[in-house]
Amino acid sequence: MLAAINAAFPSNRPYDQHCFQASSFNQKSVTIEQQSMASPSQPAKESPAHLLRGDYHPPTSTDLRSPCPIVNAFANHGLIPRDGRNVHPADLDTAMQDLGLSLPIRKTLLWGAFFERREQLPATFKDYLTHPFAYLHWHFGIRPPGQNDSSSAQQKQKQQKHTTPCIHLDQLSRHGAIEHDVSMTRRDFAQPGADNHSKQEDLIEQLLNSSTDGSYLTTSDFASLRRKRLEQQRRDNPELCFPWILHFVVAGQIAAVQRVFGQGEWGGRVPVGYAEAIFREERLPLEEGWRRKKGGWGLGVLGVVVQLVRVRVGIGKAMG
Repeated sequence: MLAAINAAFPSNRPYDQHCFQASSFNQKSVTIEQQSMASPSQPAKESPAHLLRGDYHPPTSTDLRSPCPIVNAFANHGLIPRDGRNVHPADLDTAMQDLGLSLPIRKTLLWGAFFERREQLPATFKDYLTHPFAYLHWHFGIRPPGQNDSSSAQQKQKQQKHTTPCIHLDQLSRHGAIEHDVSMTRRDFAQPGADNHSKQEDLIEQLLNSSTDGSYLTTSDFASLRRKRLEQQRRDNPELCFPWILHFVVAGQIAAVQRVFGQGEWGGRVPVGYAEAIFREERLPLEEGWRRKKGGWGLGVLGVVVQLVRVRVGIGKAMG
């Protein structure tokens, strides 16, 4: 197992944890105690201090996590701070690089993750020049204005005066920003008696059982699951918010999972064992044999877009 970790993460080293106060924001969110941890009944014990970068350990009762299984896996493997606090752009960029994602995709995702959230539009022309994208995406960001990490060990060592933008993983739960309705493993934000943060065992089981042959999840399987989830949420969430653009967003998410973890010429067949590790344990499937793909165009923009189109066509067929 250690050899697999070293092969997947060449820069294996103990991670310099950031230990700062957790973020807070006003929304229908969940507390840390409500988060879904490694097991349904009990949170994990405190992380051993000797963990190396790449070692898997489920979150502790005080760690912050997001609604995204892949991002949570990054934290569980120490590719980003294990406590989920003060995640820097460089942390997330390196983690995505460890998956094999291309530079354009990484930079696009980083821009969205670290975009400042504006509660109102810029008031002056100077504000517009400073934040021109705010007029188009003023409610999209998850990072509060000015949220930076000025206390990292690296900056203290270099005695730098500038600060580094940072996010806390629980901020990814902001509804209508990156998080959206009709997740494959989470309930909707406005769904009665539910939250949009915690993984749901019944939905994970439904995802795994979507495999037609019991061994792989294909494009057709994912497409049928997306249709089923949309029908479920239309029934269970009277305030469902799922505009047309989200149909392409969720197809892109599936395409990315297929390109990174899938097998075959088009990377469309994701082993059920891989999916269980990713979505149930929020762990990279190294023990099951997954290795980062090297080179090729499949993990670049073109490869993901081609697979996205295939997924959208598959969803259209599933919907009849």
